[in-house]
Amino acid sequence: MTGTLIKGIGGFYTILGDDGLSYTCHARGRLRLSISPVAGDRVEFRPGSGDEDGSLSKILPRKNALTRPQVANLDVLFIVLSTSAPKPDLMLADKLLIECELKSVTPVIVLNKCDEGDEALIESIRAQYAPAGYGLIIASATERRGLDELKKSVGGNICCFAGQSAVGKSSLMNALLPELGLRTGGLSRKTDRGRHTTRASELFPAFGGFLVDSPGFSLLDIDEMEPHDLAGLYPEMRDKLSLCRFAECLHISEPDCAVKRQLEAGRLSMARYERYRELVMHLTELKKHKYD
Repeated sequence: MTGTLIKGIGGFYTILGDDGLSYTCHARGRLRLSISPVAGDRVEFRPGSGDEDGSLSKILPRKNALTRPQVANLDVLFIVLSTSAPKPDLMLADKLLIECELKSVTPVIVLNKCDEGDEALIESIRAQYAPAGYGLIIASATERRGLDELKKSVGGNICCFAGQSAVGKSSLMNALLPELGLRTGGLSRKTDRGRHTTRASELFPAFGGFLVDSPGFSLLDIDEMEPHDLAGLYPEMRDKLSLCRFAECLHISEPDCAVKRQLEAGRLSMARYERYRELVMHLTELKKHKYD
């Protein structure tokens, strides 16, 4: 039989079969020597009989796979930012957007806690990402704002919430699917950082698709790549790259740079561009010391 892996704990996996029934399976020895099954995997399995668990025999080819959060075959990534506390980490958001571009995932930026957020901050974030054309939802789990837009975005897809701890990912999940009763945690008074409440990625059937609740995190390292390839992962820069004088332009100090002209004309966000510069410098250093 075939189905979708919902979660895995201690070597046992819950699978939603294509027949609509749920099965508990363990991985066959041969499978354990290859890639590890993760939530979202399409799998082949053999159902158990009586009190015996079934066996997971094969992981079908993946469309994509993320490591943090750990989920496969993702269609949509909701990048959740808080508009109050914790302070939104826009570098993390940019790295997640790069990950989406690399792995053909549709990103949607979700500005949560708008009921207690700073309107100027909300408009600043909106302005930074508007030139890229990314979808953006203003949300509040408390006031149930933005939930209809989130439901439409799910639309039969496999969707995941990602972002810092305490930005309200689990609260949004609870607002969308109250029957889940997911545990939520606020901010630590000592560190002003979110307490991790989700321990493993788990996939929940919802609105004709699936939602994944995943562990919060604060860092994501982008894949190593050539520094001059980075701009191609920024939609607001991508269509200008062929207009630069140099094919491997970094869009920092080179003459006749089309991206810099867009920036000077106010068509790109300076704040997002400065974070791009920081990532280019990081990748340049990695390349310089690659064989040290």
